[in-house]
Amino acid sequence: MIVGLVRLVLKIIGWLLALLVAALMVFRMVAWARETEDGRPAQSTLVATPLGQVAVQLSGPEGGRRIVLIGGTAGWSGFWRNVAAHLAARGWRVVAVDLPPFGYSEHDAQGRYDRASQAARLEAVRAALGGEGAVVVGHSFGAGAALELALRSHGLSRLVLVDPALGPLDPPAQGGSWALRQSWIMQPVTSASMTNPLLTGRLLRSMLARTETADAWVETIGQPMRRRGTTAAYAAWLPALFASDDGGLSFRSAEVRRLRVPLHLIWGEADTVTPIAQGEALARVVRPASFARLPGTGHIPHIEDEARFLAALDAAIGEPR
Repeated sequence: MIVGLVRLVLKIIGWLLALLVAALMVFRMVAWARETEDGRPAQSTLVATPLGQVAVQLSGPEGGRRIVLIGGTAGWSGFWRNVAAHLAARGWRVVAVDLPPFGYSEHDAQGRYDRASQAARLEAVRAALGGEGAVVVGHSFGAGAALELALRSHGLSRLVLVDPALGPLDPPAQGGSWALRQSWIMQPVTSASMTNPLLTGRLLRSMLARTETADAWVETIGQPMRRRGTTAAYAAWLPALFASDDGGLSFRSAEVRRLRVPLHLIWGEADTVTPIAQGEALARVVRPASFARLPGTGHIPHIEDEARFLAALDAAIGEPR
């Protein structure tokens, strides 16, 4: 009797796994059918770099001082539209970057999304657009690339990190997850989650304290996900998201302490993705020039509390002289 019960349980588990696999494959096929677009917005410009073309949106006076905006997970230049308009009106030359694989930048066939590679892309963009003395603003996952750039480049004047997702410094050595590197596993999982348009709003709201602000941005964040190859590119990026250490300088406290440019932090006090305690820990490693704490605000301050965020950003970056 016990043997029969065990066999029945194993059979049910097998059926459930088969159903799960079938469902994931359906999501993957739907993503293939959905991701058909090859174009990009008219206001988007491609900048050639050694690691592929990077899409940017430029605004503000051509002779203005450069400020580079770098988004987080699934973020792209369109997600900065209100911030860019504000800065451009103040006289800044705004360079809003689509950090690959997001937005309309070229997807990297080799999956080079580690911090050093992203910093190399950003440095090439900065050099191509005449960004000597530029201010760099990095949000969430994009803050890792921004910090890496600041540690490797001599052409920056200030660094602003917004709710940065940097992870612990000096992590113990460990191997990466085997499953994350298997496209046959991660592409179906990605198509059912990150690039699934039915979940875009829910995923966005999960990062916000003021969830009502999400509705105005769901279409914007989902727009580039209709590009051909999006799910495959996002799946190839996931190892970089979950890497506890990809060899970048920005994972080392000794390197971060040697940061040569003034660091400014802006953090939502109600952030549950990267809690503000992480900012306090970072501030103990490298003393920031300023640390703006935004009450009642979650992980994406520039859409949750735009007025307070812009005031904090203006204070951090000064005048565009």
